[in-house]
Amino acid sequence: MIKRKLTLLIMIAWGMAVSSAWAQEIGTSSGTPYYVELHNGERVYASKIQYRSPVFKQNFFQLDDSLKYAPESVKYFYNQDGFFARLNAGRRYSDFAQRERAGKVSTYFVLRTEYNSMGPGFGMGMGGVGVGMGGGYGYPSQRRVYYFSKDDGPLEPMNYRNLRTALADNPGSLESLQQYKRGQNIQTAAYVLGAGLIFAGLQQQFKGNGGGTSPLLFVGLGVTLLPTLINFGKKDRLTEAIEVYNFTPSN
Repeated sequence: MIKRKLTLLIMIAWGMAVSSAWAQEIGTSSGTPYYVELHNGERVYASKIQYRSPVFKQNFFQLDDSLKYAPESVKYFYNQDGFFARLNAGRRYSDFAQRERAGKVSTYFVLRTEYNSMGPGFGMGMGGVGVGMGGGYGYPSQRRVYYFSKDDGPLEPMNYRNLRTALADNPGSLESLQQYKRGQNIQTAAYVLGAGLIFAGLQQQFKGNGGGTSPLLFVGLGVTLLPTLINFGKKDRLTEAIEVYNFTPSN
């Protein structure tokens, strides 16, 4: 296990150096640092690229204060903020995802705004069971939603199912994905068990006659929070699977 981790660290360090060198080469042949690439393959270079959203007019990319391109005509663009690839077919800046790491499999992300509620509540959904505050409008926060692209193909959501298909030809990547899946199964079991204990505690509480808070509520809450504290379903395993794939020499 130690040898495998050491090998992975060496490959990651080498890959980051290659990616850095790759990034420094972008646009140097044209003498201008930035560009937009259209769906027809045409690449237009500029020393400055800005995204404009005028009132009552269509949004557009502006190059060097003169050239204008509609967002739907742009497939990629590279500006002072980084490299972006089209995610959706709309006309907004958020329809493009920013590249985080480049390689045979590149990773991208978009920022999504969420509103955290501020009233008491209890819920169970795709992320598991939650006990906390609900109701009201709450306050906004941002989180990163990740995507990946293999061999410059279309962007796909970065999840276990999609990565298992894309990285199926690399045994090391599949091992990391399997470890992620095991963690997810443990996490789901903890959520279900915790929810059951909380429900049983609530029933016991309602049937009681002023005998105090049911200990099942505290036990259930502890079991529910356990996956978060220990981080059974480590998302780093997905990143690790991609890094192993990128830094494994091609046959």
